[in-house]
Amino acid sequence: MAAGLPGRTKKGVKQGMTPQAEFLELIKKTVEKNCSLDTPVSLKELPAAGGLYAELGEGFGNATYYYKSTEKTLPVLFLCRHADQKRGLEELSDICGYLQRLKRYPQGETFAWLDTEIAKEPNKIGRDEDGVYHFSCILNCKIYY
Repeated sequence: MAAGLPGRTKKGVKQGMTPQAEFLELIKKTVEKNCSLDTPVSLKELPAAGGLYAELGEGFGNATYYYKSTEKTLPVLFLCRHADQKRGLEELSDICGYLQRLKRYPQGETFAWLDTEIAKEPNKIGRDEDGVYHFSCILNCKIYY
C-alpha cells in the first residue's frame, strides 16, 4: 500500500498530480479498456457530435487516520449523448455494472481505489431538437490517500 501514501511519486505520475486528478484519468482508462463503448470518454466536455464525458463532483471525507491519510468518496458524473436511446443507456449501464462489480480495483500511484457504488442509475435526462438523447449516471467511488 506504499504507493497509496501521500508524498509518494513514481514513474508515470506527473509531478504535482493530485490523487483526484490521477483517479479521474484512471477511471477513464479503466472504462475505455473494459466496457463496450462507442467513443472514448472525454474529460473536457460532452462532445457535440455525441459521446461520453466524465467529471468529479464534490468529494466528502469518510475518515481521517492518525498519520493524516484520509478515505474519501468522490462522486463521478458520467454524461452520454447518443442518437440511439437504447445504446446510450447501454453504455452507461455497462460502465456502472462493470465498476460496481469489480472485486479488485486498479490502483494509482498516489491513492488506493477501494470501492464503487451506483449513486444514481443511468437515466435519460433530455433530448435535443435534432433527436439526440442525453443520459447521466453518478458513481460514488471510495479512495484512500
